[in-house]
Amino acid sequence: MSQLFERLHVMLALLAIWLFITADQVHLANRIHVNAGFWDYNHIVLGSITALLSLCFLYKCCRLGQWRLYFGWCIGQISPIVNDLRQLKNKQLPAAGAPGLLTFIEGFGLILMVLVGLSGCGWLMSQGGSMAMTLRDCHIDLAGALFWYLIVHAIASFSHFLEMLR
Repeated sequence: MSQLFERLHVMLALLAIWLFITADQVHLANRIHVNAGFWDYNHIVLGSITALLSLCFLYKCCRLGQWRLYFGWCIGQISPIVNDLRQLKNKQLPAAGAPGLLTFIEGFGLILMVLVGLSGCGWLMSQGGSMAMTLRDCHIDLAGALFWYLIVHAIASFSHFLEMLR
């Protein structure tokens, strides 16, 4: 189980990239169409796996009190975020892995990833029902937000990688 936890980040990244790349091939509305093809079922199966893994990743990141690192703002720990914003104003990168702006953003990404998965699974369970199209639209909107989040996350990670090389 610990090896799975160690690989979750990379597995989720690869699955998310695949799901985004192939999303244009998916043609689902309020139910799985009779003529659904490979890409539709691929998206459903890999999306369901991604939803489950995102819950595991959220658990991994929040266990043993680590939730305070990503969600300290929930209990009023705002000062690390404000301090990091001041550092950015002075053209300094915030510290990675410490409470502050970067972990706040990572926590936002964790929640967003879980919501994308839950909305997709909600669509799957409500097929043909009155909520199916609403959940589909919600899933698409959340996935769009996750797409832009992942771009920002990649840029931030790359900038820290460059900073380490200096």
